[in-house]
Amino acid sequence: WCHDGGRTIGWELALQYEVAQSTREHPALLDRLFVQVGGGALASCAWSGAADQANVPMLHAVQAEGCAPLVRAWQRANSLAGGVAAAGAHWRECMVPWESEPASLADGILDDETYDWLPVLEAMDDGHGAPVVVGEPHVLEANDLALRVAGVDASHTGSAGLAGLLALRADVRPDERVAVVLSGIRR
Repeated sequence: WCHDGGRTIGWELALQYEVAQSTREHPALLDRLFVQVGGGALASCAWSGAADQANVPMLHAVQAEGCAPLVRAWQRANSLAGGVAAAGAHWRECMVPWESEPASLADGILDDETYDWLPVLEAMDDGHGAPVVVGEPHVLEANDLALRVAGVDASHTGSAGLAGLLALRADVRPDERVAVVLSGIRR
């Protein structure tokens, strides 16, 4: 059920974007998807749904500075013979929990391990995406922006995907179609 719920988010993102932006001559397809990552299920499932469209979007899995076990796994997997496809056979080498307890306002993504890391790595690899590490300034800026511009009173965890977009904004072309998952209300 969790996976179906996550995939539904991806299907809805793709459908809503397509309906809002498409013309008969030019269908709109997502280029990038930014999702906050703790355990990884939300990112892998949302990407899976979004990837059901005609093109495969880049997945950017966003983690907080000081707690980025997925980033380390991505780097180690890409250094293996066989790359990401070989990562599962090298679990202990790739997925290493953080050494000391991290702190972030985006505390909901401070998981010691990214439990669903293999599907997230595969999704980033399939879509030519990459993980993003965000510092607290981007976490704060994204949360403020979500409320001020979109009217979404998300928690800092829920707006961490937007923090990833802010961190990569210089690399995103103006013509790219980007989606960000905003989830989790401020409590």
